Amino acid sequence: MRQALLEHLVLPAAAALTPFKTARYVELMERSERTSLREQRSEQMALVRELLVHAHRETELTRRKLDGAGIHPVDVSDADAFLRVPITSKDELREGFPDRQVARSHRGAWLRYSNTSGTTGKPLMLVQDVTDISWKYASILRSRRLAGVPEMAHQVRLTPNECQPCLADGGSPAGSFGAVRRSSDPAALFMLLERQVMNPLFLRRRMLPPFWPGGGPVTPVDYRRVVRDLTRAAPEVLTIYPLYAMLLARFLRRTGVEAPRASMLLDFSAALCTPRMRAFLTETFGQRTAQGCGGCEFARYGASCEHDEDHLHLAEQYCYVEAVRADGRQCASGELGNLVVTSLRSRAMPIIRLEPGDVGRILESPCACGRLSRRIEHHGRIQALLRNADGRWVTDRACWDALLCLPGLALFQLRQRTERIYDLDLVLDPGAPLDRTALDAALAGLLGASAQVVERTVEGITPEASGKLQLVKSATFEEFRPAAARARRVPTN
Repeated sequence: MRQALLEHLVLPAAAALTPFKTARYVELMERSERTSLREQRSEQMALVRELLVHAHRETELTRRKLDGAGIHPVDVSDADAFLRVPITSKDELREGFPDRQVARSHRGAWLRYSNTSGTTGKPLMLVQDVTDISWKYASILRSRRLAGVPEMAHQVRLTPNECQPCLADGGSPAGSFGAVRRSSDPAALFMLLERQVMNPLFLRRRMLPPFWPGGGPVTPVDYRRVVRDLTRAAPEVLTIYPLYAMLLARFLRRTGVEAPRASMLLDFSAALCTPRMRAFLTETFGQRTAQGCGGCEFARYGASCEHDEDHLHLAEQYCYVEAVRADGRQCASGELGNLVVTSLRSRAMPIIRLEPGDVGRILESPCACGRLSRRIEHHGRIQALLRNADGRWVTDRACWDALLCLPGLALFQLRQRTERIYDLDLVLDPGAPLDRTALDAALAGLLGASAQVVERTVEGITPEASGKLQLVKSATFEEFRPAAARARRVPTN
């Protein structure tokens, strides 16, 4: 009853009577995905050109980048012309904030501020207007629809970190209703809406504490408490960091404790879930799965459907995603490239050709679900992209798929010194002996037969500042990045 009331009455009423048009945008994305790739690309390029004209007129950052490259926004009429627009780094979004990045006409308006976890040492502040926020939520609801679950299903999140609304100065009242209400900052209203209204009442969204603090010491995880918390929460959708899911699954198999169940879906977020991992987790949890990709800057720009959990449909009306070669040209369909993302609906703080630090393959082949939008096969972080002893590029996805399901191995961290020399830390699973033969074969296949690997056994892997685990650290990935972007630091995990 609750879900039907929200989906068929409350959301449509909000779209008709308020500036929050989320329900309308979900339908727009759904209709667009059924049109031809040519039609979708034509619409995207129109949105790109409109965004560039606005950003060039309104923001110093975009104006300087376009003028420096000799580009007039109205001349960007196709994907090849857009490739000439310089790539943006997260450092550029930080430097001189907000004067260089926030559109002049939006300053002082009703805006939502949020900040990232500060993985690179300084949090990234983001600014969104009501339209951008509505598209953000629409992308999330679209991912539910793709996965075949109700858009307003009760969700529990068990992830390392999540971008949170904040005040314009980056701070936050204590979080209580009164503290937020008394704040003189207009951004406090968005905090109030999300914390006191949207998350608990509409989305029924609950966050569980992460396994470890970001950048802090590795401490033992009380998996029995995690199981109890999940069982009590009884989510319909459990959105979980895939490595948390793997560690929890190994505990369940080792102890025989009954797996907590999401009644509808196990949803993987914030990282990869490879085919072998998914098979292992599906068997352990007895639950259907889905996964998505995105970020604080653009919510869920890709999500899997019921017909294919490996390839994620791109939200083409919301973001324009490119896979780019080291020479700056666009990759062919199915070719591994550096991902570059443009938020088509960002007006308060335009996000144009951002390098989020991921690699993947974009596919133009149609899906069995009937949607014609492009799809992405996500291959993980670019800092994990290894050029091995044979000269081949080896991705995060390949390493995780080969190693994380090996008997006796709970976690690992592979650090590259050179193309032929590696350090490997192993966290052993106390529930099974390590299959040494399988490990050696997997390493030879990944790194090349002539690679030298120095191993040691450790108690745990230290998380990054974000709380995520970077299992593969490359010394060679920079050569995969577009040359023009190498002067800027790539975002860390």
